[in-house]
Amino acid sequence: MPRALPVLVVVIAAGCDAEPNWLTPAEDAPRQAPAATRFDPAQAGTVAGRATWPGPPPTAPDFLFGTPRPDGSFESRMMPNPNRPAVDPSSRAVVGAVVFLRGVDPAAAKPWDLPPVRVEWRDRQVVVRQGDGEPGRAGFVRRGDEVVLASADPVYHVLRGRGADFFSLTFPEAGRSLPRRFDRSGRVELSSGTGLYWARADLFVCDHPYYTLTDRDGRFRFDHVPAGPVEVVAWLPGWLPARQERDPETGLVTRMTYSDPVEAGRPVAVEAGRVAPADLVLR
Repeated sequence: MPRALPVLVVVIAAGCDAEPNWLTPAEDAPRQAPAATRFDPAQAGTVAGRATWPGPPPTAPDFLFGTPRPDGSFESRMMPNPNRPAVDPSSRAVVGAVVFLRGVDPAAAKPWDLPPVRVEWRDRQVVVRQGDGEPGRAGFVRRGDEVVLASADPVYHVLRGRGADFFSLTFPEAGRSLPRRFDRSGRVELSSGTGLYWARADLFVCDHPYYTLTDRDGRFRFDHVPAGPVEVVAWLPGWLPARQERDPETGLVTRMTYSDPVEAGRPVAVEAGRVAPADLVLR
């Protein structure tokens, strides 16, 4: 017995190290002064720009998914890549890129004006909806707020969160929903714990509302930004397989890590009553 304890400790440590460190939180500062307590619209300006891609649209693979039949065979289906960049081939505009301001003092920021977020399993994909907006793969959550997590699929799902939050929640049937509060700022990557290795979405938990998605022309705009220096950042999730793990019996992929995200940033000086241009090139 006295010699068993060191062995047990080694096994536990190895198990912890085996969990991949997928994400680094975008912001992980301790809670600051309440947001918008010093907001002054007379001392605020605007940041506006456009996100583009420098060449032809990047290629992103779809993924093969096999489900077992009662006779032991498999039904195969190609699942779309949820992280595929949407780039207009003629204008090179990047559609649906995450854009945010880094370095804003939450106390000087405008009041939170983004609608609540709902996350759903739908047709074996993780879908995020911000208010009444179109379903997508990214949402923006005020730190301390709740998000409704749900499933519309009539199959068993496990929704995993990694990064600024860590959880695994089960959805055994369609119609089940669970609220979850997010108290730590940063990026939360959502994925499957039931073998849907391609499925991904992201929540960005933050103290200020200067987060958005680029429109069909790749444009973005932030109004009522407190005057001073900030960094404008455009962000896309990685879309290429970086590592895959396969079932030794079927050869099917059961788990996958995507390549690193793509990010472009530039500093701007916001002046009261003026528009600061901030075009960004993702590559």
